Order: sequence, then structure tokens, then C-alpha cells
Amino acid sequence: MIPLQSALAVLLLALLAEWLHVRRIRVVGRLAFGPAGRAHRWTSVLPVLRSLCLAAFAWGLATLILLKLAAAGGDGQKGSNKDATRLVFVGDLSPSMYLVDAGPEGKQTRHARMREVVEAILQRVSGNLRFGVIGFWTESVPVVMEARDPELVRNVFNGLPLTYAMPLGQTDLGQAINAAVKLVNDFPPGSTRLVIFTDGDSVNLVPILPRPKSVKEVFVLGVGNPRKGTFIDGHQSRQEGDTLRAVASALNGTYYDVNEKHLPTTALGDLVVTMPPPRRGLSLEELAVLAMAVGAGIFALIPVALEFFGTDWKVARPERDPEDGVVNGTRAREVGSPAR
Repeated sequence: MIPLQSALAVLLLALLAEWLHVRRIRVVGRLAFGPAGRAHRWTSVLPVLRSLCLAAFAWGLATLILLKLAAAGGDGQKGSNKDATRLVFVGDLSPSMYLVDAGPEGKQTRHARMREVVEAILQRVSGNLRFGVIGFWTESVPVVMEARDPELVRNVFNGLPLTYAMPLGQTDLGQAINAAVKLVNDFPPGSTRLVIFTDGDSVNLVPILPRPKSVKEVFVLGVGNPRKGTFIDGHQSRQEGDTLRAVASALNGTYYDVNEKHLPTTALGDLVVTMPPPRRGLSLEELAVLAMAVGAGIFALIPVALEFFGTDWKVARPERDPEDGVVNGTRAREVGSPAR
């Protein structure tokens, strides 16, 4: 009701102002409109039209303000950290992840394949999410935690040189996962999904800590060729499916081989928010913008129309005396009437 009340108030005030304006210009009618003393007949609708334009603009503006306030209030309730879902990516950054044997054709590095799968997940999830990224090699490094913007996740997996912050050595997958579990242990119960990317190339696993109450699901995603190894650091490196299944089992999670196929959408569960079908016609917000645009556009064109088509006055261009070059002045007369 507030937009309608605002529009009605503006309409009444504008009509009152237009009525007072009409009364005042009658006094100078001949000066303003020529010998006829009044403007062309079509201009009689302009006071009402101007008032309607201002009322439409006021309605649209009030509607947009209320919609914005309602959206801000909704975000404040839905966007609280307490109710948010944490999607934490744990990424293997060891040298073996840069071997070229990944992807459907086996021509990608394992790291590039990991980045593709991360992007595919980010494109499908929505809602009140907080993102986290933990990178590991010889140590585990929390890079981003409690982030609202998925672009921060993309930036980490798009070549951020985190390995320079870690000492040289061999990958300890067990220690890395235990460190990640400790980092999310204090989150609200059932609020966190852990997504672990690795090829499973590691030293012997230490015992994996139990999955904390804060973690609702664990996905262990394997990259790299699971059948053919590539030589690195004195051994053949490939995706160790048995190791990854053992890790997933210890965390009561699920192992997926994403070397050639992406993580199924069904596995993401309620993280995937189904978009409602497109509505027919204009939404309230679009109607408000249209009302403001049309009202402001017509209101701006009215003075132009009055200037060229409102009266019979036609202003002639100044004439210059060909002998002395002096401007003789501006001649104005009513079109169709004799000069006086």
C-alpha cells in the first residue's frame, strides 16, 4: 500500500500545483502564447499528463525501495553464519598432481582436471553457502575459510602458488586429512561438506581421525589414470583407488573417480538449488522500473513538445545589415497574421 499511497499523494500535489500554474499564466497569456492569448488546444491535457508521470515515477521508486529493503531483510535472515552450509575443498598440491595423465583423453594434468571438477561443482551449487579451501602437500594450509564469494575458490585452484609456502618432501595424505578435519571441527553440527581432491599418491597412511559432528558428508574425488602409472620421484604414480576408498571409508564418506567423469549432480543433494521456471509477463520489479522510465521519459519530452508545437509564436533568426553588419534584432510574429 505504501507505493500506491505515495503515488496518490504525489498525484494530488502535482494536480494542485498545475492548477495554480494555469491560473498564473492566464495573466500573461498574450505574452506567452501570442495574440490568441492561449496555447494550442492539445496542451490542455498536459497538466494531468505531467501529474500522472510524476505519480508513476513515485510509485516505481517506492516499490523498488521496498523490494530492496525486503531483499536485504531476507538476506540478513538466510545469510547468517550460523545457518550457512560450509563447502570446503581440500586440494592436493603435490608435484604428482602436475603429471599429464588426466581427463577423458589423458592429456590434462591432474591439477587441471581437479580445477575442472571444482568449477563444475561451483556452477551447480547455490544457496546460503560459505566456501573454504585447504591445500596440502607436506603440510596443510587453510587458504580460504568462511568465504561468501566462489571466485575466491576459483582463484586458489587457478594457479595460486601455494607450494612455495610448504617445505619440500613427500605427500602425507593421512596427516593432511587429519589437519583438515581439525580445521572444520568447530563448525556447527552437520553444516559442512568436505570435498577432497587427490591422486592418492602418498606415504603410508596414518590413522584417520573420526569424522566430526560438524561434517555432514565427505566426498573423496580421485584424479589421474587409475590403471597406468607415470614415473616420478623414483616410483610409478597413478590414482590409488584402494587408498582413496580406505580414506573414504574411515570418514564414512564416498569415493568417486572423477578422472573422466564429473561428480554426479545427485551426489550434491540439497546443495543443488533448482531454479523456478521462468515467469510469464513482467515481475513487480520490472514493472516499477518501466513505470519510472516511461514517466520520466514523457515528463522530459513535454517541454520539447511545448517549445515546437505549443503556440503560434515563431522566433526568426537575427538579421544582419549587409552594409554595416549590425544585428537589427529578432523579429517575432504570429504565423498567419500580418506583420504589425
